Amino acid sequence: MRPFLERKDPVRLLRRRLLIVCLLLLIAVTVRGVWGVYKKEHESRVLRDEAEIQLADLRAREASLRGDISKLKSDRGMEEVLREEYELAKHGEGLIVIVEPNASLPDEKSRTMEWLHRALPWWY
Repeated sequence: MRPFLERKDPVRLLRRRLLIVCLLLLIAVTVRGVWGVYKKEHESRVLRDEAEIQLADLRAREASLRGDISKLKSDRGMEEVLREEYELAKHGEGLIVIVEPNASLPDEKSRTMEWLHRALPWWY
C-alpha cells in the first residue's frame, strides 16, 4: 500500500511536473540553438559559393593577364600594342587618307540661277 500512496504524494507529483517543464524548456532552447547554427551554416555555404565563383573569375582574369604579359614580352606583341594605342606606322608605310566626294559642288545651272536671283531679287 505504501508504493501507491507514494505515487499520489502531491510534492512528488509537483517535482515531476517541474522536471517535465524544465526538460521541455531545455528541448526548446536546444532546438532554437540548433536552428541558429543551421541558418549560420546555410549563410556560410552561400558566401563560400560566391567566394569560389569570384576565385574562379580571378583565376581566369589572371590567366588572361599572364597571356597578355607574355605577348607584350615579344617584339611582335609590343609592336601590335604600340600600333593600336599610338597609331604608329612601320618605316616605309604611308598614310592613306580616304576622302568622300564632295556632293555639294554646284553645277553650272544652279550657279546661273543664284547669280540671277542676286541680280534681280524683285523678279523672284
